[in-house]
Amino acid sequence: MVKKVFSVTLLSCFMVLNACAYDFCDNEVEHLELSKETKNTKVDLVKITQGGNVIQKENLLVVNFAQNFNSKYYKMGDYVQFNFDNEIRTKEGTLLIPCNSSLIARVSCIENPKWFSRNAKVFLEFTHILFEDGTNIPVAIQMSSKKKYLQEGAKETAGKIAAYTLSIGGIGSGLGAAIGVAAGQTITGLIIGGSVGGGVGLLSGIVSPGLHYKAKQGEKLILELQDNLKVPNCQ
Repeated sequence: MVKKVFSVTLLSCFMVLNACAYDFCDNEVEHLELSKETKNTKVDLVKITQGGNVIQKENLLVVNFAQNFNSKYYKMGDYVQFNFDNEIRTKEGTLLIPCNSSLIARVSCIENPKWFSRNAKVFLEFTHILFEDGTNIPVAIQMSSKKKYLQEGAKETAGKIAAYTLSIGGIGSGLGAAIGVAAGQTITGLIIGGSVGGGVGLLSGIVSPGLHYKAKQGEKLILELQDNLKVPNCQ
């Protein structure tokens, strides 16, 4: 009996998978128009129907920050708006998402910067797409990067550490020069002061708290659909 139930269940799953595959393998299927940000997408299929068009899961979409963002001024539960600055179409010409539509996200968690240059982390839950006419569509989507959160990268962290090194290194050089002048050895004082100050600056930069996450208005974010997205037919 158990084997029979297992066989029926397995057959049902196989039929569902075949049905899902068939949905995106007939004459009504088109292909998402790709950009340089989405050219490495896993799929590009879109099901065209009279009742609405379905963008297959794992397709990539690009949105832009609607305003400057700084995690220092946000908290859990706050909303963040992203815009589709370019319309989303298929290669065959079907309009899927008009430009000036918005993607809304809720801040689900923020981890503030920590000591030893550990940068802030911002976790977002993308909730819905809002069309200009007020149409509201729920969406299952997440960041396409390996990190599923927003965080400043190594480049920004290195810049912070370098700034600490230069600023405190300059103070050290000034003190070293003053000591050197008093002793009649200006050059030696500059060398010693610069070395000591720079070392202290480097250490301070590494040990100090990390950075808040910042993004400028218009900065792009690449997202991957986690489920099929049905959008209304657009004129």
